[in-house]
Amino acid sequence: MFDDGVFAIPGADGRPLHCEVLFTYDCTDNGRSYVVYTYGAESDRQIGASRYETDASGETKLLPLESEAERNLLNHCFEELKAELRAQAAETED
Repeated sequence: MFDDGVFAIPGADGRPLHCEVLFTYDCTDNGRSYVVYTYGAESDRQIGASRYETDASGETKLLPLESEAERNLLNHCFEELKAELRAQAAETED
């Protein structure tokens, strides 16, 4: 589902909402997989996060985050990714 970096979810109006994957994360502590993505118009981009499961047939289902601990885990991962990207950008500027 995330191999090409884009996917769609139903929007509030029922029309597909285009999403772009920022990163996926497989947590070894809880055995769950997560996806963090952006969605919305260019002028109003938002960030979303979901848990996901892939069944035996290969179908992937997005599920809501269930706890504040999951949100904190993904916030931490996102902050680490931003710091890494800033460091890479600084290296290329030098």
